[in-house]
Amino acid sequence: MKTILNDIPNRDALLSEAGALKIGYPGLTSGAIMTLESIVNKKMRVLELGSGGSTLFWARNCKSVKSYETNADLYKDIKQKTRFLRNVEIVHTDRHGMTVGLTLEPKQGYDIILINSDPIHSRRLYLANLALYKIKAGGWMVINNYQKFGMSTFNYSKKQVLTFDEIGFLGGGTRLLKFPG
Repeated sequence: MKTILNDIPNRDALLSEAGALKIGYPGLTSGAIMTLESIVNKKMRVLELGSGGSTLFWARNCKSVKSYETNADLYKDIKQKTRFLRNVEIVHTDRHGMTVGLTLEPKQGYDIILINSDPIHSRRLYLANLALYKIKAGGWMVINNYQKFGMSTFNYSKKQVLTFDEIGFLGGGTRLLKFPG
């Protein structure tokens, strides 16, 4: 099976937003990415709060991906890279618009939700809690930087938690949460 280890030119490529976008992989820990490679399939619908290399990864491996992005430059870059992909929807919005958009998403409408946006502690925690109702039974939540941005107070109970820490990964690691199915 082909994995990220086949594609990554060097480890630093994952540690920067531009590098992750260039190689088309999420800016997550390597262990989390390899685990996701074994989980994702072409039937899955993905919602991500924050776009980047992850958007390209989901587009290659899943049925559809919808991204909310607040950074205008990153939105422009992602829009350019996905312009020919019919399974990608990218919404450029501000923080309030992201919250409203997430609220309007269908209940239990997604197999995977990535929380990788809004470094303001209370906002990120609030978005993660809103997203709980948007994940299908048996689905996954991916939390990047789980030790930062208020996510240490997130309620991880009643979910299978896989934690991936990595030396040099400045964001505090990645957690994959499997919801009961």
